[in-house]
Amino acid sequence: MSEPTPTSITISTTPSDPPSTILSLLRTNLLSVFNERSAPARQAAIAQAYHPSISWFESDGAILTGHEALDKRASELLASSPGFVFTPDGEGVVVQNLGMLNWNFGPEGKEDLVKGVDFIVVEDGLVKVMWTKVTKVPGE
Repeated sequence: MSEPTPTSITISTTPSDPPSTILSLLRTNLLSVFNERSAPARQAAIAQAYHPSISWFESDGAILTGHEALDKRASELLASSPGFVFTPDGEGVVVQNLGMLNWNFGPEGKEDLVKGVDFIVVEDGLVKVMWTKVTKVPGE
């Protein structure tokens, strides 16, 4: 199977998706994909929320493309951090078809060890591109 090819994006001044859809996709990304330890549930959320050629630009410079790559990376993150959970830090912000959500990651019920922010561009009700910036890691 060949890898999906990244597609171009459009930042729209008149987006077709309402802010509520973009905010919902931000929460789905965080809670139903990156916080979901059940592979079938995570894969179903990915299929419903992301464009097939989703491009994700990670904080470390990695660029992942497509549903399979996104699922694999989410699984790796969760496997490397047993007992950790993602939680939203605020409600998120929407401008045109761009959404932003701050998040926390750490042991459930304890102080968050990692903080970051996700940015998404939404087209036709799907996340087409995502950027993640980690803003705090242990020891910083």
